[in-house]
Amino acid sequence: MLQQLIDKHGGIHMPKDKKQAFGKIASILLWGELAAWSVSADIALKLNDVEAKMAASSQVFDEARHFHTLREYLWRAEVPIQKLGGYSREVLVTLLQTDNLLHKLVGMQLMIESTAVCLFKNIAAAELEPVLTDLLYYFERDEARHVGLGALMLPQILADLSQVDAAKLWLFQMKINLLMVGGGLTMRDTAAVLGIDQADMQRQAFSMQRDIFRRMNEQLPDRPRGRATNGLFGLNRRGQDRINAFLFPKRDAPAWHSRTIDTLIAAAKRGDAWLARRN
Repeated sequence: MLQQLIDKHGGIHMPKDKKQAFGKIASILLWGELAAWSVSADIALKLNDVEAKMAASSQVFDEARHFHTLREYLWRAEVPIQKLGGYSREVLVTLLQTDNLLHKLVGMQLMIESTAVCLFKNIAAAELEPVLTDLLYYFERDEARHVGLGALMLPQILADLSQVDAAKLWLFQMKINLLMVGGGLTMRDTAAVLGIDQADMQRQAFSMQRDIFRRMNEQLPDRPRGRATNGLFGLNRRGQDRINAFLFPKRDAPAWHSRTIDTLIAAAKRGDAWLARRN
């Protein structure tokens, strides 16, 4: 597929002034695909349901293909692969190291994969380079299918979850979410260089989460509403809007608000550097 797209567009033409910034995001995607390859293989090994095991096994192949294709694209585009920041590495290591199958499923299928869908969609929309724009359509399509796998597999498991296990799952997601928010704060300048609107991307992610939760609840019509998403971290529409408004203040926002965000970004960058040195 990559060679066909290269032939179609007469080569790869990544603008030189975008390579460094794209390399920063692309490196996260590349190592994320490598981690997803391993995590999905682990999930496939541990699942007992035959159909779910087959779907997870198919995902292993998808992630392997994504990693190989993206690595080849970056090499041909002469985009430098960069070392992962502290937050991104901590997220991936957490998912790789947990022995809890439910945590792996939720963390990978519902959190990481949905984030990947939004990233691929928004990078493609930025139209940085024709081959990349076309290529990411296929990545996005696969990742959306992986999210769907989680939405199909999890409702019955979550509905029967104990309060203790639901609380543990909630805390696990909170850790991942905080790491991802920190990582997003460190990428403000990079996103701006690439023409990616982080606020809009987060709105897309929230919308996707609402849709996933709706689809999960529809699978268990005979159970009390919310049982299919028991233990999942989520905000209602109002809460999501407030988070977005806080993290992405408008130009006419009060000076204290802008200063607060600047302080958070500076703190996030220091935390990212500290985690990177620790690891």
